[in-house]
Amino acid sequence: MVNLVDPRRSANKAISMKNFEDSIRGKHVVILIHGYNNTFEKICDAYLRVTSQMVINKVPHDMVIGLIWPGGNKKLYYWSAKRRAAQLSKRIGKLLTNISKSASQVDIIAHSLGCFLTLNALKTTTASMRNIYLMAAAVGNYTLTKGRPFANAVKPSSATFIFTSEDDDILKISFPIGEGGDYALGFTGPVPADEVVDNAITVNCSGNPDPMKHSSYSRRTEIFQFISSFQTPKNTPVEVKL
Repeated sequence: MVNLVDPRRSANKAISMKNFEDSIRGKHVVILIHGYNNTFEKICDAYLRVTSQMVINKVPHDMVIGLIWPGGNKKLYYWSAKRRAAQLSKRIGKLLTNISKSASQVDIIAHSLGCFLTLNALKTTTASMRNIYLMAAAVGNYTLTKGRPFANAVKPSSATFIFTSEDDDILKISFPIGEGGDYALGFTGPVPADEVVDNAITVNCSGNPDPMKHSSYSRRTEIFQFISSFQTPKNTPVEVKL
């Protein structure tokens, strides 16, 4: 376990799976999953910002769990990080299964390549999530089309929120270069719109006076105000403007 206020590796403490499961039993748990190209210290800073935003804006939760995975911290290691994310999917899926068995409710907030890791992990488990929040998702924009594996992976959740921004230069420029011309889910939103999984809610964050960039989400109060206040519709794809 990592103390976000004092994230030195020397301050980390080990915890058994039994004690971990006991600590979350009956609680509403929110899991944070970071993206690519982050140092350990930057991940801890981002998780502390998100946790603070959740408290300030009264986002429902009892406990926040920040997952740290080897996403790399060098720009040219994207493909290696993506391979590691795919390789970790079964282990993370097993962890999500264990958490869902102990907790009363489970939400996931994922960012960038962490969305790829999240969706791959969900493919390996039938664990029921409450809400899945995909921010600046670095996955193909077609991946939540009905019948595709990632669409099937999010079906057990109550809702899957897809936060998009056309002001995100990383997804606008770098993602297509790395993915052979494909556009990102976090840039365009899911396509084709009439074939998107039923529980998808696209949150369009484009065009704000303060542009929503790739790393903006953890810093923006309006994101967490939205999460706190939005009433989830049932069984229909929805697009809303932030």
